[in-house]
Amino acid sequence: MVGRKQSVLERAVRVLSEQAAAASELVDEAVDAGLDGSHPLTVHAKMLRLELLKTKAALERELGRLVLDCSRCWRTVHWVSGLGVEPGHWAHAEPAPNHEPAV
Repeated sequence: MVGRKQSVLERAVRVLSEQAAAASELVDEAVDAGLDGSHPLTVHAKMLRLELLKTKAALERELGRLVLDCSRCWRTVHWVSGLGVEPGHWAHAEPAPNHEPAV
């Protein structure tokens, strides 16, 4: 069951990251079009981005509660939250051989 929960949470984080990036692009386009930060379109795009990032952060906190083992080296891995619109990733909890974690 943990594997399915992990998969669903990871997919949701990636989708939310993409949507938050799209909202950021909308904010940038509004500013480039000459709208200031207080224009209703800009404000609503910022609010949308904020809500997406809050939801992404909540899902990443849930992923952070999972402690898994790397299937290549059997060392502990954990979720490292992404900053801003970037999705997080799995990382070894202690120094590991030169490979990406495989959970």
